[in-house]
Amino acid sequence: MVEVKKRDGSIEDFIESKIIAACEKAGSTAEQAACVVLDVVEKIGDAALISTEELSELVESSLRKVNEGAADAFLTYKEEKYRPDAD
Repeated sequence: MVEVKKRDGSIEDFIESKIIAACEKAGSTAEQAACVVLDVVEKIGDAALISTEELSELVESSLRKVNEGAADAFLTYKEEKYRPDAD
């Protein structure tokens, strides 16, 4: 089972449905989101731990292959959420 190291240092289980939800919120279809999850899972491989930053980059890269606009929206959201002056 893959675990995700969050920015605050906490660890949680890798949950595919979170990727699907993020992709769909960014504007992808359910089918595109499912393709992204399959691609990300393949890229993670046998890793036991992945950081949220690494996971986010994998999601954006995979999403860009199937829906450029959704990938741009995903990236914009990520940049706004984690900019230094964000509350």
